[in-house]
Amino acid sequence: MAFPLLKGKTMQIREVNTKDEKVWEVSGYLGKHPDGTRARAKKRGFPSKKVASDWFNNERVLFKAGKSRYNKKERPSVLTVRELYEMWLETYQHTVQESTLSHAISIFDNYILPDWGDVLVTDIEPLPLQRYINSMQSKLVYYRKNVGYLRKVLDIAVKLKMIKDNPFKFVDLPKAKRGPVVKQYLDQDEFKDFVTILDTEYRFVNQQAFTCLRLAALTGMRTGEILALQWKHINLNVGTIKIEQALGRGLHGKTYIKTPKSESSNRKISIDKTMVHFLAEWFESTNRKNKTDFVFNIDGKPIHYLRPNKWLHDVEDTYNVANGISLHKLRHTWATLALEQGASIKQVQTYLGHADASITLNIYSGITDRAKQETGNILTGLIEGNDYKITHKITQNSESPVIPTGK
Repeated sequence: MAFPLLKGKTMQIREVNTKDEKVWEVSGYLGKHPDGTRARAKKRGFPSKKVASDWFNNERVLFKAGKSRYNKKERPSVLTVRELYEMWLETYQHTVQESTLSHAISIFDNYILPDWGDVLVTDIEPLPLQRYINSMQSKLVYYRKNVGYLRKVLDIAVKLKMIKDNPFKFVDLPKAKRGPVVKQYLDQDEFKDFVTILDTEYRFVNQQAFTCLRLAALTGMRTGEILALQWKHINLNVGTIKIEQALGRGLHGKTYIKTPKSESSNRKISIDKTMVHFLAEWFESTNRKNKTDFVFNIDGKPIHYLRPNKWLHDVEDTYNVANGISLHKLRHTWATLALEQGASIKQVQTYLGHADASITLNIYSGITDRAKQETGNILTGLIEGNDYKITHKITQNSESPVIPTGK
């Protein structure tokens, strides 16, 4: 039950029934902010009308002196780069995934704030900015993306009328330094050598690592997609994998489960019978067999994002195959060899989950389109032949364990 309001010139006081007791509530206007808007205060829980009234009157005095928590905090007319960055970050963090946010914060912490953090945006002159840009160009292959974040922050300073023009308007961005030629994919012979080593040697060294690397090589799945796989996503009976989540890299090195990279990344792909068999063998070996258990895990948790590359480098160092290749470049390899084996651009786009065919064309341009084959078996032909032997015989009639659906 609420009692009638006791109205004064600037405040209203009333007694309110709460769950435990009756208390007094006060509300009203304290005064005007410098921008002309009115400041309103409201608080309940006072034991008496007098205590409520005294609190409100005291808050009015504090407001007039600019010391009340209800006073609007005026933004300085000019900010440092760090202060402006922190303002930008408040909005930016709600517009991107945590992995993207983590990358942006890392760029500011390592390449922008050490040089510019304590500098007022009004003090940024073209000459020192040009020198900074030149130094970044000499250090980083993709320096433009890094300094581009500084440019974004200074655009905000222009919008807030702290500065008339963005200092970037008066500097030159030199051509990015050409880095060393980096291998992007394995050719057919290198791919066959790699998979042969996996099947005949490495599978007996580390079964989880073997299964993970082979799946990456034979499907072109993104690293995050592979690491987020749970047994419920794999149908060994029909040979399909449903991709509906990914492992993201978040703040402070932590990982988290997120939605796939794009709507088209949410897809179902086919896998050949040999890959089905090896996945079934891993299912039989692991002690994590529930539907929601991660296929590749350590103590039930997804393995860290960097571990598959460590496994890949171990294979490279031990067997001298897949030289200079990362797990992501196995994805490049899949696409390149699939196109060479006759898959269409559309097949590769759909299988890899590219949002647009132009992505496929831009990354894997120059590949000829030859004989057509079913996408799921495109690379199988490369590793079948007289010179390809698997020590563990797999027959067409061998049965694979079925993942239970009741847990």
